[in-house]
Amino acid sequence: MRDHLNNVTRRHTLMTLAAAAAPWAATTARADTYPSRPIRIVVPYAAGGFTDIVSRLVAQKMSVKLGQPVVVDNKAGGSTIIGAEAVARSAPDGYTLLMAVTTTISTNPFLFKKLPYKPSDFVPVALTGLTPFVLSAHPSVPANTLRELIAMEKAKPGTLNLATLGTGSSTHLVGEMFNSLAGVKLNMIPYKGAGPALNDLMAGHVQLYFDGIATSAPLFRAGKLKGIAITGDSRSQAAPQVPTFAESGLPEMQAASWYGLLAPAHTPQAIIELLNQATNEALQSPDVRARVAQDGASAPALSPQQFGELIDKHSRTWERIIKPLNISLDV
Repeated sequence: MRDHLNNVTRRHTLMTLAAAAAPWAATTARADTYPSRPIRIVVPYAAGGFTDIVSRLVAQKMSVKLGQPVVVDNKAGGSTIIGAEAVARSAPDGYTLLMAVTTTISTNPFLFKKLPYKPSDFVPVALTGLTPFVLSAHPSVPANTLRELIAMEKAKPGTLNLATLGTGSSTHLVGEMFNSLAGVKLNMIPYKGAGPALNDLMAGHVQLYFDGIATSAPLFRAGKLKGIAITGDSRSQAAPQVPTFAESGLPEMQAASWYGLLAPAHTPQAIIELLNQATNEALQSPDVRARVAQDGASAPALSPQQFGELIDKHSRTWERIIKPLNISLDV
């Protein structure tokens, strides 16, 4: 019963924290003088990846808007846990933010029994990106459409292998979502990195892989892979020939990786609103928009409350997928 109540609480905390933070304004920080010193964005990944690159671009634009340096601090490791824990323990004054991802809030709470932070330790600030998944297939796979692929797997169950980046990874969980919704049972083949997974896919050692459209699109154009369907609401400009799952007859197959700024719980609402405005303005800059689009992502301007609702929706989706799998990643 306690676990059930905890899960219910998790689902709704991020939706309401933005409004609940306001009463703390008088006691935790002076919003009218904010910011008066540098702001730190903790990125829970190593430098060089998409999350880090976009964080640095956004930070640069925010610095101009806010009149103070906004610096990126990479704290990689532990499935984003190291960085998230550091921010959760920081003062709620708007000077320490977390560039969180789906893993941090929407899947980790259901994969780890001993997580050193709770979703309620954070308040949503601003969405910085949404990236859908595309189901790629080796050219030797006879199926060219989703319906053909599902029919092929049902006719000969267990003959198709899906590359993943390991148990609990986004690639694994999206695969499990597909298994559940399509009524199939793809074999999950774990890899230690995206490079080895893609190499084996292109070599035909595995037949399928859920990946980002930015990586897959050039391989589609080169004829090295073929796109079956994309999990987004609409087709991607990077690969307009690939239909959505909804177009292909599986509308429930909606999944994406989200990226966005969170602040420690009880950060004053006036500060949250200022950071939200600065982030959304940064995302409208041509160079930032181009870099986000380059990775097949989108970055709609959301309010803190709307971002919290998006996180809550994603968290409920992944909870439904993860719970029946009985996964525990605690060491």
